[in-house]
Amino acid sequence: MEEQPEPFTLEGDPSVISNEQTTVFVNQAPVLPVQKNKAAEVIGWLVLIWSGFGLLMVPFTIFSDFGATDFDGNPISYPTSYFVVTILTGLASSIMGIIGGWKMTKYEKQGIWIIFGSFAVSWAGGMVSQFIVGDAMGSAELGAGLGIMSGVCGIFCYAICGVIVAIPLMLSDGGME
Repeated sequence: MEEQPEPFTLEGDPSVISNEQTTVFVNQAPVLPVQKNKAAEVIGWLVLIWSGFGLLMVPFTIFSDFGATDFDGNPISYPTSYFVVTILTGLASSIMGIIGGWKMTKYEKQGIWIIFGSFAVSWAGGMVSQFIVGDAMGSAELGAGLGIMSGVCGIFCYAICGVIVAIPLMLSDGGME
C-alpha cells in the first residue's frame, strides 16, 4: 500500500546565467575635514610672546638688588644663590614657554603639557627665590613666610593661567593632535 514516488526530471536546455553587477547609488553627504579651532593658535601665540618677553627680562635680574633694603632701611645685597635660582628658573620657564607656545600654534597637545611644566618651574623658582630674599633680610621666619605666601598666591595665578591654556583641550574636537 505504499505509493512509489514518481521520478522527477528537469527538462530544457542548459544556459549560463550571467550576474550583472548592479550599482546602488546612495545619497552621501560630502566628507568635510574637521576645522581646527583657532583658540589653540591664538593662545599659543600669546604664550610665545609672553615667554619671549620673560626671556628678554631675565638678564635684568642682576639689577634686582639695587635699592633693596631691610626693614630698618639698611641696604642689603642678595646672595648669589638668589641670582642663580632666579636666572636659571627664569631661563628654563621662558624657554619651555616658547617651545610649548610654538607647539601649541601647530595644534600639538604636547605644547600644552610643556607650558604646564613651564608654570611649575616658574612657581617653584618663585617660592625658592622668596625664601632666599627673606633670609637676606636677616629673618628666616620672614623668608619662610614670603615663600609660603608666594606659593599660595602663585598656585591660584597659575591655576587660572592653566585653565586658559587648557581651553583647546576642553573644546570638543578642536583639532589638537
